[in-house]
Amino acid sequence: MVHPEEGNNSERSGVVLIRDIQNCLPLTKVLGEGDLLYLLTPAVRPPGRPVLDVSPTDPFEPLGRALAAVHPGIRHIPYMVRDGITQYHVNHLALAKAVIFVITGPPLFGQPSQVALSQVVRSLTPNRPQIVLVCCSVRELGPSDAYFPTLIESEDFSVRNLQSAAGIILDPRTSRNATTAPAPAEPFEPSPVWEPSPMDSSQVRWLVQEWDIMRDAPAIHLLWCQCLPEHFHIESSRLLPILNRIGYSKHFVVRDPASGALVGFCATYTTYIDNRDNSLVGCIATIIVQPGFRNRGIGSSLHHHALRQLSAHRVSRLQLGTAFPRLLYGPLIEAGTDDWFRRRGWLIDNSEEPGHGQEVCDWILDFNDWRVDGLHNSGLTFRQCETHELDQVLEFVVRESSRRDNVGWYDQYCQLAAPNDIHDILLVLEGNVVLAAAITYVPQRVTRVGENLPWARTISDDVGGVACICVTDDLPATRTRDSVMIRLLNFCVINLKEQGMRRMFLDAILGGYEGFQSIGFQKWARYRDVWRDN
Repeated sequence: MVHPEEGNNSERSGVVLIRDIQNCLPLTKVLGEGDLLYLLTPAVRPPGRPVLDVSPTDPFEPLGRALAAVHPGIRHIPYMVRDGITQYHVNHLALAKAVIFVITGPPLFGQPSQVALSQVVRSLTPNRPQIVLVCCSVRELGPSDAYFPTLIESEDFSVRNLQSAAGIILDPRTSRNATTAPAPAEPFEPSPVWEPSPMDSSQVRWLVQEWDIMRDAPAIHLLWCQCLPEHFHIESSRLLPILNRIGYSKHFVVRDPASGALVGFCATYTTYIDNRDNSLVGCIATIIVQPGFRNRGIGSSLHHHALRQLSAHRVSRLQLGTAFPRLLYGPLIEAGTDDWFRRRGWLIDNSEEPGHGQEVCDWILDFNDWRVDGLHNSGLTFRQCETHELDQVLEFVVRESSRRDNVGWYDQYCQLAAPNDIHDILLVLEGNVVLAAAITYVPQRVTRVGENLPWARTISDDVGGVACICVTDDLPATRTRDSVMIRLLNFCVINLKEQGMRRMFLDAILGGYEGFQSIGFQKWARYRDVWRDN
């Protein structure tokens, strides 16, 4: 490691301290014996490594080793940019005395911003030092409302520069002599947009702005409860984590120009359709307007602006409603908005054509009403998924969900890969062949799938959920899809009963209405399935 007093600036010019407003460098003055320093680094390819080289070397190991040479309590935890900050990271960060967060560049197409993820980590570790190490020019990160109190810039993440960065962070000699560079120009916030209301003859123009979670959260929750049916009312503490999905969500508001009060809200999400990184769906999750301000073009302005923003992300599909997180699957049938969306170019003709407004239902079953107890196995095997089977199950899910245009299911199954979560996947097999799969979740266990599906928990703590039900069409002639489905549901009932549940919630089921009612289910919500290719 080269220190300033041991060499000139050209020998270590690739790393520079931009600012240290926290006055925390070197961290040796805030870290005591036994304190944990967490290093969060993105999973990226090392510089110069050939694309086909898949060796497991982490390019940030030299940084971890250099830090550990000064302070042994280093915990190096990578993060997958696509997956963001997970519960695994949250659990570890609770133990951190200080955090180093590494950013390697601006977001790739379809991925969350590393800058945004750094702000998530900062919110999880309040009142503790966070050092951000940017391994590129800060200017390359582009416009952002993020701010880094302690910021180090490195021209790349070569071994030499990472070791120099470690010196600035922990070594008193290097930190004392580090040159503070002129701060780059402060990033700017996106400008609000005046959107005309294309369907309103008066051509009122409403100011559409991106939401501000700190300012708007209480008003959005109040508006939600004013506009949605009572069984969709949800506590603010549960609604906001669903809305605040850094990197995947972008929401818009309209305010009353006279009072400044929030009178309209539109939630949008971008997520992956399947296992392809370039296959995205843009979702208009909901558009709600304060009752006293309706029929004045606010909803149209929000709709028009949201479509423009989603199309700019080069999504493959546009959808009314959400994939995951499941805020609302689609427009609520009881809301009577079919004509409103038709006038804005959406095909809702109630035909059998996918995406043209077919009815999709959430169902709920009281186990006392379950009418198919005692089914024999019919030569099938019913059990929980094991880790070694996950790849086979994922292939099955990709194939079957693509046949039925089910969006985002691959990611939901992937999120259960951890040993503590894998048993939430239930399987039906004939021999070694998977015929059906489903995801289960209960309120008492925190999983990412459960966080994406909020409605079972809002009903009661004794309601377990079932989602992403896949039943293959490639069945032997001796079996029918219905016979496999009903046995899978029976297995789900048994599994949830064993976990103390008394009721079961089925998420977003297309068709089969008479069949579900005949075995004890009741409709809980009805949506339109509305989407189009972009």
